[in-house]
Amino acid sequence: MRTLRNKAEQTNKGYALPFVLLAALLMGAGMMAATSRAWLDYTGAGRQSQARSAREIAEAGLAEVVEKLNRNHAHLLIVDDDDWSNPPYFSSVCSNSSTGVPGTTGTIGGNGYYELESYTYNGTPFYGGKAELRMRGEVRRNGDTKAAAIVMQTIEIKPKSCTDPFGTPTSTSGFPGLLGQDITLGGNDVLGRMSGNVFCIECTSEDDIGANNTSIIGGDVFIGPLDLPEIPPAPSALYDNPYSCNKCGDIEIISGSNDPSKLLNGQCQEDSKGVTHCVVEKLIIKNNELKINTAGGPVRIYFTGEGEVFKSTGNGGIRHEPASAPSSNLSLLGKKADGDDTNDQDFTLRGAADSNNLWAYFPDGHLGIAGGAQDNADCEILADGSLGECTGGDIYGAVWAKSWGETNGASSGTGVQIVVPADMGQQLYNNWGPDFAIGLRDYVALGVTRWSSFVLDNTRAGASP
Repeated sequence: MRTLRNKAEQTNKGYALPFVLLAALLMGAGMMAATSRAWLDYTGAGRQSQARSAREIAEAGLAEVVEKLNRNHAHLLIVDDDDWSNPPYFSSVCSNSSTGVPGTTGTIGGNGYYELESYTYNGTPFYGGKAELRMRGEVRRNGDTKAAAIVMQTIEIKPKSCTDPFGTPTSTSGFPGLLGQDITLGGNDVLGRMSGNVFCIECTSEDDIGANNTSIIGGDVFIGPLDLPEIPPAPSALYDNPYSCNKCGDIEIISGSNDPSKLLNGQCQEDSKGVTHCVVEKLIIKNNELKINTAGGPVRIYFTGEGEVFKSTGNGGIRHEPASAPSSNLSLLGKKADGDDTNDQDFTLRGAADSNNLWAYFPDGHLGIAGGAQDNADCEILADGSLGECTGGDIYGAVWAKSWGETNGASSGTGVQIVVPADMGQQLYNNWGPDFAIGLRDYVALGVTRWSSFVLDNTRAGASP
C-alpha cells in the first residue's frame, strides 16, 4: 500500500511541474508585454512631444521672418523669395527699407532650427494680395534631426504710403505724375496732393530735378530706381503704312467710328476690347487741332518716327472729348528705350491748349511744353493752407518720359502746370493693367488667413533610424 501511495504522489508531482512552468511563462510574457507597452507609450509620447516642438519651431520661424520683412524689407513682401536677391523695382523702395535679403534660417532655443522653404506672392503692387509661406522646423540633437514639421500660412499683404501708418489716411499714392530718367523742372508746377508726385530715376538728390523757387510740387519727390513696363504694340498691320503729316490740318479721331476719315484714313483700328489703336510717324500741327473723342472707348496713338514726332504751335493743340473722360482714355506713346543716353524722339505740346487731358509715355523721348502756360489750375485749399486736389492746367493727366525740361525752349520756366488726378494710378490700372500702376509704396503683412501643418516621418525628417 505504501508503495502505491508513493507512486501516486510522485505522479501528481510530475503533473504539477508543467503547470507551474506554464504559469511562470505566462506571467513573464505578461510582464514583458506590459513593459513593452509602457516603453512604447513612453517613446510615442516622446515622439509626439518632439513633433509638437518641431511645429512650434516652424511657427516661431514664420513669425521671425514676417517680422523682418515688415520691419526692414517691406518691398520684398510683393516679390517671390526666388527674386529677393534681385527684386524688381516696379514699386521702388521706401527710405525705411533695407537692401539685401532678410534671414530665412535661424535657431530657436538650444535644439530648434527653422528654414523658410518658399514664399510666393499672389497679387499686384497696386492693390496688394496674399502671400503663401512654407516653413520647416526641426528638433536637432547631437547633429541628428529627431523630428521635423512643415507649417504653411497664407497672410494678407496690403499697400500703404511710405510715411503713413497702415489704417490712417494716406497723404500720397506714390504714383509718379511726372516721371523721367532726368528732369529739369524749372518753374513748372506738378499739382495734386495725392498723385502730383515727381519721380526722377537717375537723380541722386532732389536738387537734381532743377526746380526753381517758384515751382510748386503738390505731392512728393521720389528718387531712385524704378522698373518701367514695356508698351504693348498696336495691331501689326498698322505699322505697314503709319500716318504722317508735316503741316497738319485739323485732325479728328473718334473711337469706335466706322468712318475712315475719323480714323486717320484707316490707320486706326479697334480691337476686341473696344480700344482704338492708331499708328503715326509724326504730327506737326500749327493753328489747328488734333481732336480725339474717346466716348466709344480708349484711344492709343503710337509714334514711330524719330526726332520731332509731335509739335503743336500757334493756336494748335490737343482737344480730348468729352471733357469728363478719364485722362488715361487718351494715351500718347513713343518708342521703347534703346539703352543709350540720347533721346530718339521729341514731343512738344503747346501751353495754354484747350484740353491736354492725356497720359504721355515716351521711354526714349524728351517731352515739354513750349509757349505761354495756361496757368489756370483750380486747387482746393486745405485747412493747413496747403494745396489739395486740382483741375485744369496745361496737362491734366500724367507724363512719363526719358527726359522732361528745357530743350529748345520747351518747359522754359513759364509756369507750366501739370495737374495729376488723384486716381491716375487707378486709371492706368483699369485701362492698362497692374504693370502700369507703378509708384513708390510701402507694404505691410497682416493677419493669417489660412494655416496648415504636417509632421515629417523619420526618413523625410532626416532622423537616424
